[in-house]
Amino acid sequence: MKTRLLLILLSLVVLVGFLAWLLFLRPEAVIKKPLPKDVIEQPTPTPAPPQRAVLLFAGSDGLLHPELRQIPLPVERDERVRVLVHALLEGPRGRLVPIFPYRAELLGVFVDLHDRAFVDLSPPDTAPGGSTMECNLVYGVVNTILLNTDLKAVQLLFGGREVESLGGHLVLSRPLSLNKAFIGQ
Repeated sequence: MKTRLLLILLSLVVLVGFLAWLLFLRPEAVIKKPLPKDVIEQPTPTPAPPQRAVLLFAGSDGLLHPELRQIPLPVERDERVRVLVHALLEGPRGRLVPIFPYRAELLGVFVDLHDRAFVDLSPPDTAPGGSTMECNLVYGVVNTILLNTDLKAVQLLFGGREVESLGGHLVLSRPLSLNKAFIGQ
């Protein structure tokens, strides 16, 4: 019985000694040091709430038609553009046709101080077939972005470069504005 009591007392002394060492002799182990001035702690991003977005896909009449979807749209404009383009790349869920005639990838997004989005897509292996296909691809992306953001124009890049045109029907070397002429009823 004496041995058992002695072991319990010895354990308590060791525990108290360890806690005292942590709290008083090694304060840097307990107290959080401030981050260096050149390191900024990033807040955990809050998931964006689902919102109604208008995505434009091709119809059988050769025009773009809206497909309404509930998707999480971030407040940050470049992230909002990224989410919209990814939704377009997934393709339509209904009777409409995808606007990308090839397996495209989003390579990057940048929004400048003049409210223009620069969207970099992987380039097609060959030019899209015909003016309708080219117009649907270009204005499907441009109009979808501009209808769902406060941006003024969209510059499409392919493979990180400005291109004059994809198939010779549209000039792509400058930012494009909203053009409702390609949207059907």
